[in-house]
Amino acid sequence: GLATVASFVPLIVLFFLFMSIVEDTGYLSRAAFLMDALMARFGLDGRSFVMLLMGFGCNVPALMGTRVIRSRGLRWLTMLVIPFSLCSARLQVFVFFTAALFSPKQAPLVLFTLYVASILTSMGTALLFRRRYVNRDPFVLEMPPFRFPTTRQIVLRGWQEVRHFLNRATRFIVLGVVLVWVLTNLPPGVAPGSEDSVAGIIGSWLDPVLRPLGIDPKLTIALLFGFVAKEIVIGSLAVIYGSDGDQLVQLVSQQVGWIEAYSFMLFALIYTPCLSTIATIRSESRSAAFTTLAVAWPLALAWVVSFAFYQTATYFLR
Repeated sequence: GLATVASFVPLIVLFFLFMSIVEDTGYLSRAAFLMDALMARFGLDGRSFVMLLMGFGCNVPALMGTRVIRSRGLRWLTMLVIPFSLCSARLQVFVFFTAALFSPKQAPLVLFTLYVASILTSMGTALLFRRRYVNRDPFVLEMPPFRFPTTRQIVLRGWQEVRHFLNRATRFIVLGVVLVWVLTNLPPGVAPGSEDSVAGIIGSWLDPVLRPLGIDPKLTIALLFGFVAKEIVIGSLAVIYGSDGDQLVQLVSQQVGWIEAYSFMLFALIYTPCLSTIATIRSESRSAAFTTLAVAWPLALAWVVSFAFYQTATYFLR
C-alpha cells in the first residue's frame, strides 16, 4: 500500500514542477484561450482542456489542478471527464497487449485507436452531463507576460502539493491495497491470485457479466487488481499465469484472441478509475454522491462499449 502511494509521488512532483514552469512562463493561459471556443461546445472551457491534457500523464494531479476553476458545475464536469484520459499507467497495459497480439505495423494503429476512444468517451460524457453541471461563471482569463519562472516558487509549490496528496490519499489507498491482498491470499494455502482464492471466486461470480465482453475469469482478476492501480495489472497477470517476461507474452498470445484482448483494453481504458483517482475526486468534490457517479458511470459505459465492440467484431470478423 505504501509503495502504491509512493509510486505517485514522482508523477505529482514532475507534474507540478512542469505545471509551475508553464504557468509562470505565461503559455498555459494562452493555450486555454485558444481551446476555449471548441471546449465550450461540450460544456467545458479552456482550463478544462489543459487539465484533460495533463490527465494523459496522470489523472491524479490533473484532478488536483481543477482547483483553478471557481465554478462548481464546471469543476465537477471537468473532474468527471478527466479519468477517461489514457494515463501512463494504462499505457503500460496497452503496450503489453499490443506487443503480444499485434504485428509491429498494427500495434501503433491499435494504440492510436485507444487514444481516440479516450477522447471520444471524454467528450461524450461532457455532452451528456453538461446540462447537469453548468458553468455559471464567465471565462475571464488574464494574459500574463512571458517570463522565466523562479526556482524557489517551483520547489515550494511542488512540496505543498505532494504533502497534501500524502495526507489525503495514504489511508484510503493503503486500506484498498490491504483489501485486495486479503482477497487474493485467502483462504490459507492457495496460490496468491489464483482461481481458488477469494479473488478467483469473485472472478468466477463475475464471469456471467464479463463473459459477453470476451473477458475470462483470469482477466477479470487482473481488472480487480487494476481497481487499486492500473500499474498492477501486468504484475497480476504474471501471478495468474505463473510466468513473466517473454513466456508471459507467449502465454497471453496463445490463450487470448485479439478481439478479446482489444475488448479487455477498451474496458480497462474506460472502467472505474484507480483508488488514488477516486480518493482525489472525493477530496476535491467533497461529495459522496458525485464520487459514486464518477465510479459508476465509467463502469457502465465500459461495459456497453466493450459489449458493442466484442459482439460486433465476433459477428463480422469470425
